[in-house]
Amino acid sequence: MSAIAKDAAKVVERLISELGDARKSVQRRAIDELAAIAAAGNPLVIERLRDSIASDDRRMRWAAAYALAQIGASAFAMNVADALCEALSDDDGDIRWAAANLIVRLGREYPAEIRERLISLSADSDRNARKMALYCIRDLHIGGAELISVIERAVRDPDVHVRLAALAVLTRLGEASDAAASLALRCLESDSDPGVRRAAAIALGNFQNGSPRAAAALRAAATDESDRSLARAARGALERLEKP
Repeated sequence: MSAIAKDAAKVVERLISELGDARKSVQRRAIDELAAIAAAGNPLVIERLRDSIASDDRRMRWAAAYALAQIGASAFAMNVADALCEALSDDDGDIRWAAANLIVRLGREYPAEIRERLISLSADSDRNARKMALYCIRDLHIGGAELISVIERAVRDPDVHVRLAALAVLTRLGEASDAAASLALRCLESDSDPGVRRAAAIALGNFQNGSPRAAAALRAAATDESDRSLARAARGALERLEKP
């Protein structure tokens, strides 16, 4: 190995070590520099990043996956899926949403594999993982027979943010099944959280096959003087349902 190659390898190793730094600014700079070196044609970067995905350091696993995503399609493949799924449960919301965006991107390339992982994560023991998996399911427009059972479990979740995520999935179902409409209706009529009830009203307004019972529930909510936000959401839902 030439002296120049040795120096380049030392730079790569230094940057790799910084991926686990507790400071986001240091991580981000290392990621940007590694991506630039990879773009210049140094194959060592991708090799070392793939090694780093198996690190014992969670921060390094996430940063390595993120760096591979920045390098592009030649480096971003299913070998980053475990690190990205793990990051959905991170305490840092920025990391969770960045990981979700990358999982959606990966899901467009590997739909069956990512679908299976997200369905599994929607029942994870970690509430953040459950919530973020649902948002990924929404953004990937994942459907199928399993989806209703996933949502049925999620709308009963003890965590309000998971229930809201479940309704976000229902909201994008324009052609909802009777089962989906029934889940949204149940949330509107009985959920203890005002935000969930509002989200349920919005979901019902997006369904093109609304039932008389749903319309009646929305009309009742539209006159609810104790929750003006719910009343507005219900009125908007009724307007959408009544459009020809």
